[in-house]
Amino acid sequence: MSFIEYAILIGAVMLVAVMFLYGKSLSSSNTKLLNAFSAAFLIGICFTELLPESYGLNHTQTGIFVLIGFLLQLILGVFSEGIEHGHAHPHKHGIPYGVLFSLGAHAFIEGMPLNSHTHEHLENLHHALMTGILIHNVPITIVLATMLLHSGISKGKILLILFLFSLLSPLGATVANYFVITEQFIAIPLALVAGILLHISTTILFEAADSHKFNLIKMLVIVLGLAGALLAHH
Repeated sequence: MSFIEYAILIGAVMLVAVMFLYGKSLSSSNTKLLNAFSAAFLIGICFTELLPESYGLNHTQTGIFVLIGFLLQLILGVFSEGIEHGHAHPHKHGIPYGVLFSLGAHAFIEGMPLNSHTHEHLENLHHALMTGILIHNVPITIVLATMLLHSGISKGKILLILFLFSLLSPLGATVANYFVITEQFIAIPLALVAGILLHISTTILFEAADSHKFNLIKMLVIVLGLAGALLAHH
């Protein structure tokens, strides 16, 4: 990752946080639509970028690490209480450390494929995943800020917590720079993150269709998300 990309990932979270806490932010319905869009985009890049490239680099271990990533997100989801899916549950006892740890672990792992080696060999994938993380971080930031605000935490502390959260994906990329040094190693974080994103995106999309009623706007948003992933592929 370049310095500019670090700044974009951190700045995007902080901009959304400041807008939410001190100005106007997205409504609940618009946040859900953005969440559906990001889920469609993420599942799209999983099938067009992450999985094909990972299988191409290491076809013997990719499937295993996809399953590990899927199971890992299932476990993290227990502690995060589904905040990655757009759920916010206020805590009466201050800072929810379990939620923050789980969400932080998710962000750290999610940033690992953004390492410089992947950027060098798989530039298109790098930019597609970077875009997906940026889009998905918007509803996550809003939901996390909402939960912390309702838990009685001051806005100053919320901004500090969100700043620390914004550092974790870049930190994951930085740490991965020292371990992802061969093509086979490049495939492992790709597969791991593919499993995590498949769990998150399918959960969001299934919840979006939970009412079993046709919602034209939501359907259009999902189609746009998939179209965006296809455009990022070319």
